[in-house]
Amino acid sequence: MHPTLAITVACLPAALVAASNISSNGTTVPDFHLPPQNLTIYGNNSLFAQWRTKARFRPSSNHIGDPTAFWQDEQGVFHVSGLYSYLRGPNISITSSIGSALTSDFLSYVDAHNYTNSSLFVNGVSIGPGNENDPLAVFDGSVIPKGYKGLPTLIYTGVHYLPISWSKPYIKGSEVQTLAYSEDNGATWIKPDIEPVIPGPPEGFNVTGFRDPWVFQAPQFAKLLNDTPETWYLSVSSGIRQVGPRLLLYRQNTSDFTSWEFLGPSVSAPVNTTFSAGNFSGNDGSNYETSNTLFLDENGENLEDGVNFVTMGAESGRETHSFHYSLWKMGKFVRSSVNESVILEDHATGVIDWGIGYACTTMPDYKTNRRLAFCWSNDDFNSTISEQVGYRIGSSGVYSIPREVYYKEIPGVVADDLAAENGYWSVTTEYLNTTLAKDGVALAKANGNDTVILATLGCKPAREILGFRKYANQSWTESDFDVDVKSIKSNCSGVEFTKEEGVTRAFIPFQQSPHSRHWELQATVDIPESSLRNEEYEDFAAGFTLLHSSASAPSNYSVDDAAMLYRPSNETFMITREVALGRDNVNTDPEMGKLRLWNISSTNTEGKQSYAIQSLNIRAFMDGSFFEVYVNDVLTISTHLYYWYKDSTRMGFYLQFPDTLANSTLDTGVKFSNISVWEGVPNVFSKRPTKPAELIDNGIGFVQPPNNPNVPLTYDGVGAPPLPPCRNLHQ
Repeated sequence: MHPTLAITVACLPAALVAASNISSNGTTVPDFHLPPQNLTIYGNNSLFAQWRTKARFRPSSNHIGDPTAFWQDEQGVFHVSGLYSYLRGPNISITSSIGSALTSDFLSYVDAHNYTNSSLFVNGVSIGPGNENDPLAVFDGSVIPKGYKGLPTLIYTGVHYLPISWSKPYIKGSEVQTLAYSEDNGATWIKPDIEPVIPGPPEGFNVTGFRDPWVFQAPQFAKLLNDTPETWYLSVSSGIRQVGPRLLLYRQNTSDFTSWEFLGPSVSAPVNTTFSAGNFSGNDGSNYETSNTLFLDENGENLEDGVNFVTMGAESGRETHSFHYSLWKMGKFVRSSVNESVILEDHATGVIDWGIGYACTTMPDYKTNRRLAFCWSNDDFNSTISEQVGYRIGSSGVYSIPREVYYKEIPGVVADDLAAENGYWSVTTEYLNTTLAKDGVALAKANGNDTVILATLGCKPAREILGFRKYANQSWTESDFDVDVKSIKSNCSGVEFTKEEGVTRAFIPFQQSPHSRHWELQATVDIPESSLRNEEYEDFAAGFTLLHSSASAPSNYSVDDAAMLYRPSNETFMITREVALGRDNVNTDPEMGKLRLWNISSTNTEGKQSYAIQSLNIRAFMDGSFFEVYVNDVLTISTHLYYWYKDSTRMGFYLQFPDTLANSTLDTGVKFSNISVWEGVPNVFSKRPTKPAELIDNGIGFVQPPNNPNVPLTYDGVGAPPLPPCRNLHQ
């Protein structure tokens, strides 16, 4: 057991942690006592351990891409997989294979093909490119547990031509949907000698992409289309150039899953449009990727009666984040009036992850009827040096913790104009039925009701993640803490102020801070109701400092400073990233997501009605540089906080305010409560070697599985990018 401390006083400085050098295969060794230089001067693999996660799915080294080919076998074991490629070519992220690890509880993983006492992800590769249906790369796919020959069956995208992009003309034949099956429970996938199961886009479609097949059963579709309940459907993520993104729906045409009938688009949107006026819904862009069709209730999956959801990556509609949004849509599928398909009536659209989380993919937990989602995050270095920095780290890409996605209701919301806007919410009309927010509010008022039940996609850490706390080496609570702009100096000694352009930022250190960057924070924050959507509160914000440099750091040193905060004037939750590495090395732009706090009506035992604004209920996780936060089970943001100094671990309360509020009569009171911290997370790949040198694989070229069942390869290299020159392949 670890000690649990009850901290009763705020504002004491945190203890410092001694910094130390790490070994390097290169000639330049980072010194984390001194200010950082351009990251490209350091030796290859010299930063391997600096920002590495412990509790996330990731490869032992090299690059992980989209989560894909997830499934649960008959023993209840989860197969967590991703697109995998060597850092050293032919080209990161496109010449991909699929690699897997197995878990029963998300607290411990083992790489597939664990033939020896060591366990390296490269040995977990289950399928690689190089055959007639996938000569250049293997892209995303999904699994039918009992498909071809009654065996686990993977339907995936095989790539024939590169590059492929929504911004470039599409080369006909670039992507096909093809099939493989497994005789060893998914350890390797066998490619039968058959044609692609879907050889190309529908005739006449000028597509922006055609990939990421998602296979699923849908009794609700079967009723609409007069199919048997056992029928399988398949969607392909796509778009029609200069028209808009599309999700293309197919139906199983043969019992062996080798032929599929095109029905029509099941989701359709105009190019680069948004569902809401206030940017609560992201942007649909011009091309969909990694789409999942889901049927959810408040507990998770409900194929028969669940509310209809679709998740997707959307390309081109965002100025940042590689032009990507991770979206979801909620509504109702109805029979199309123009073809044999179903089409989604969109009642709400939201963002799954407002940060760098992308390509979010789900899998079922048949034991509990849950839907579990993982999102992929790439590294976030300055784009001009990101490839070279990849060699210094020796790996790239990481997955979020597993997230439970479900249908969520918010009862007692005042039926006002705010609730009637389009956004990431709709209004329930009866159990598991929703309608557009404006129609639902109008119906409530017509029936004499002053409140509505809002509906949305719920997203929270999987229940297994509570198990992280058992691995904490220490935990503590911070006392509840009230603060406002006028009293901040008198109520707390030890506040550190910074001021810039008429805005003051106050850092109020916790009485205890972690010694590492592997922790969980749980807390509640209440802000003044008058601050919401009020321009007089511009630049007013409150939250928590996540990491802050030592108070004894030399004044001429750059500092690490990162915080999460809510800015009520524009209903934005933010993560600031003002780290010592600076924007020449890493992306320091803040992450921002839109979150509305609702006015909730409640009635006490005496029948008296009262109103209150929702609190911010926060769970945040730091693991190496990777940070993800969940707020009210409706907003999620993940990002990288690339600290430099070893002692940049101080945490605390955060308050920001403009000069105009310093002497104002406006309410600026913020209440912090229920604050707990657990430091320490499990090493989920405990069977891997512990020494970095044994984890790093400097392989070159294409990754193939051990004992590859699909040889000889027919790949001849036509159309493939060249291998990097030898000068870039140093150890």
